[in-house]
Parts: sequence; C-alpha cells; structure tokens
Amino acid sequence: MAYRCKTLITTEGDSSAQEKRLSICLVADGFSFSVASHERLLTFCAVEGCHATTITEAARDIKALFSELDIRPLGYKSTELIVVSDENAWVPDELYSSTVNRQYLRFLGGSAQSTLSCPCKSLGSTMVFSANDHLVMAFKVSLPGLVVMNQHVRFVQLLSRSTDHPIIVAHWRQGRVDVAAMNAAKYLYGNTITYANQNEALFQIVEVMKTFGLDTPNTELLLCGDIDRELFAGLRPYFPITTLYNGNVKSFGSPEFKKLHTYRHALILM
Repeated sequence: MAYRCKTLITTEGDSSAQEKRLSICLVADGFSFSVASHERLLTFCAVEGCHATTITEAARDIKALFSELDIRPLGYKSTELIVVSDENAWVPDELYSSTVNRQYLRFLGGSAQSTLSCPCKSLGSTMVFSANDHLVMAFKVSLPGLVVMNQHVRFVQLLSRSTDHPIIVAHWRQGRVDVAAMNAAKYLYGNTITYANQNEALFQIVEVMKTFGLDTPNTELLLCGDIDRELFAGLRPYFPITTLYNGNVKSFGSPEFKKLHTYRHALILM
C-alpha cells in the first residue's frame, strides 16, 4: 500500500455518522484526518507515503487506506479537504473568472501549473491557490460531496474570535508561515510568507501587526503548526498575548488524545 498509518487514535461507537464531520489535510508527503462530532474529537489519524501520479491509482490508495482503518468515507454531515498551498490569492467575486486562475497567481509572481479555487461567501471573494489537481480529484472521487479549500479559507472561520480583540494567526511550516489578521470580526490580511530564518519571519509578522494597526494591548497571536518551545519563547515577547491554538475541539472521545499535540493539527480541528 502506498500510504502508511503513522498515528491512529479513535473512539468506538460514539455518535451517528450524520452528526460527524470528516476533515482531511493534504500535504506533500501524505495527509492527516480527523472525525469530530460537534466539538468532540472522535478520531485522529496521520498518514505518510508517496502520492500516486494518476487519479485512478491515487483514488485506489485512498479507498484502500480508509477501508483498512475501518473508517467510513461516506455519510458524514460534512466532509472537507484542506490543501496546504504555497501560492494563493484572494480575488473579489465581481472580478473573478475561473478561466484565468493561473494568471491570478502569476500576477503575484507565482509559477503554479495547477490551481484550484474556493469561494468564500463571508468575504465576498474567491481564493485561488496552487494544488495537485489530480490528487485532489482522487479525493473527490473517493469522497463524494467533498468540499475543497486551502488553509487561508480555513482561517476565515476564526473571524468570530476577533470580535472582542484583534487576532493574528500564524500557521508555521518548513520555511513558510501562513498568516491571517482579523479585528472586529473583519478579515484584514491573509498571505503565505517565505522566510530564511526565525528573525525574518518575526519581522514580517510584526510588520503585519503594525501595518493594520493591531499593535494594541489585547492583540492575540495564535500559533499553530510546526511550533516548538524555542520558537514559542522567541515570539512571545513581541506580542501582547501569545497562545498555542489547538482548534475548536473542547473534549475528546479517548484519553489517548492527551498525548496529541493538537496545535500541530489545528487545520483539521477548527
């Protein structure tokens, strides 16, 4: 099998399928997924391996893995795929045309040959982003009704958290940090920043905070993704409030989840 289950924590016999949400996060060397009911986490799985190069083969591998893990791929209240993309652009709906997706990214210096888009009603905009389209199609074949988005569309779900105070979300990856800034339930900024070292990334996040007038006593920096103690300690002095963001999960179906660093997988736990 092309995919290997690295970590699996699950709870048996809890909630009907119609109450559950299946969230999948696609990365270069595999994917992860969670099953949640309301704000209760029931299943988490991290999968590693090489993605097949054709839609047919990739769909076969995806179906085989879900079957092996005895995870039902159908019948959920919602099923979503988050594609972690390196190139992205927000386009106002009144200006958007699917025929020029690649051009939107090229205007910003992007070079992606394969793109997808996702409308965001709350912002009146469409997100255009780089993606492995044959792999995404394989997931859509395997999981009918799948909603596909990227990490920046996902962050929009945090708008309500900024009602009382400004927030800056920073999702860390190798050499990149995905940043979103919000205040008073309004989305101000979202982009993926490439950095050579931690100081460069810190400088750019601080610039976002100052540019949008978010340097207030109650501004909160939400950190998730590849965060370690050294990085957290290095960022903390520069922001009024610094928090590890663990998603919206409030309870767990198994005590084994206490060993899971949920902030590393916040994209599938929102």
